[in-house]
Amino acid sequence: MGLDDIHVGVVNGNGNGRALLNEIARLLQHLLETGESASIDLARLPLSGEDYDLLDEVLGEGEVHAEVSALGATEVVETGVPGVWWVTHYNADEEVMAEFIEVAFCPEILRSAAEDVNEGLEALRARLFEEHLSG
Repeated sequence: MGLDDIHVGVVNGNGNGRALLNEIARLLQHLLETGESASIDLARLPLSGEDYDLLDEVLGEGEVHAEVSALGATEVVETGVPGVWWVTHYNADEEVMAEFIEVAFCPEILRSAAEDVNEGLEALRARLFEEHLSG
């Protein structure tokens, strides 16, 4: 047996991208069954550039793209798989500070807090009252 008899294959990435995609599928099933969302911190996983490429290729990009300005910029992108969101937080220098895959009907950062909705209601009522007095 010589070197020509040894078959060598190249494996892209370390396989964590495929494992992560299987976990996302499991979390989507859980979301549908329970309504409970989940978040995966990509920085805590040993993902290679090839793993990120696989995630990009398989998940794709959906129709929703939102930018949130709260304690720095946050980009929320719906993937091509409804219910799976790619959320990236940036610092003032536009460097990635945190990156998550969220499995949810709507990402938490896009949901209005009850206190904010209450303040909005009060502000709307005040405007309507002012308009009624001036009108």
